Amino acid sequence: MKRLLPILSLVVLILFPSITFAEEGKESKGITENEKRAGFTVQAVLPDNQINDRISFYHLLMKPEQSQTIQVKIMNTSPEKQTYKVEVINAATNRNGLITYDKREKKPDKSMKLPITDVAKPKNKEATVDAFSEGQAEIDIQTPAEPFQGILLGGIRISLKSEGKEDDSKGMSVKNTYGYAIGLVLTEQDFAPVYGETDLKLTKLQPEIDYGSKVLEASIQNPHPEAMQKLTAEGKIVRKGQKSTLAKNSLEDVKIAPNSVFPFQIDWGMQEVSAGEYTFIGKIKGKTKTWNFKEDFTITREMAEKMNKQTAFRIFIPSWWMVSFYVVGTLTAVVTAWLIIRLIKRKKGREMHEKE
Repeated sequence: MKRLLPILSLVVLILFPSITFAEEGKESKGITENEKRAGFTVQAVLPDNQINDRISFYHLLMKPEQSQTIQVKIMNTSPEKQTYKVEVINAATNRNGLITYDKREKKPDKSMKLPITDVAKPKNKEATVDAFSEGQAEIDIQTPAEPFQGILLGGIRISLKSEGKEDDSKGMSVKNTYGYAIGLVLTEQDFAPVYGETDLKLTKLQPEIDYGSKVLEASIQNPHPEAMQKLTAEGKIVRKGQKSTLAKNSLEDVKIAPNSVFPFQIDWGMQEVSAGEYTFIGKIKGKTKTWNFKEDFTITREMAEKMNKQTAFRIFIPSWWMVSFYVVGTLTAVVTAWLIIRLIKRKKGREMHEKE
């Protein structure tokens, strides 16, 4: 068990909208600026079945039909009593190639037979801690009778509950402002690797609008119960049967969660998208394996019009602007010509006056 390779720390400090990863093995010296803003810190209380006690997240060796409750220590460093929201969320992969624990409503990939949210659940959805005091959140784990292979990966999120009130009738909900996510890895084989490079598959190509940009999204599936790390991803779009690159993208240090889809995106940029046949050419390279993808896709006229119309970054010149441009240009030319003629006449008049 101790021979397992060091694992990237899955403890995440969430200060919306950015997410940063803490470095494994480094202890905090005093309270950081982010912790001051959050007003609390958390710490995993590692149980006896922790596989590697040198890391700061849970990596537990389980057995079929095992019941266990684990604790997360919550230290309230603020001068006020605070309430925290407690959640367990399946690990997912975002378009930047990072493993995240913020996709609450995202359905697990079809390759995931046993989501960790079916196994680990908060004993209470909220925890309250007095000012300058220490409390805890508890997570109940119940493994099924049928053994599972590989790892289950998710995050235990402890978020500061805002003072806003929930109003289901108006579609409003409590907003979380600050929080932490602690990685939770479950396995029933102490030899099961957390990271591997078994296989990747291209399952879908979808031209779409994402955050106002025209993109082609290539769904790269990791169908196995192991995470991937230190991958490089690159891809480009060409016209079918041609070699000239229309758009491309590349990412370094990509990580993919177990049984999840990496939504690799290529931005078309400012260019207009036209209907036609295209080809996606992609490559993902790991330490021991390389996957090459090549697949044709079609952009219909309706799809192209929709993408060009809805993008927030397209150059739009209204017809009235063109008319105004020509009118102003003509007036400017007329006024300039009149001023020049007037200047010439005045100059001639002065010359005649001097001769007299």
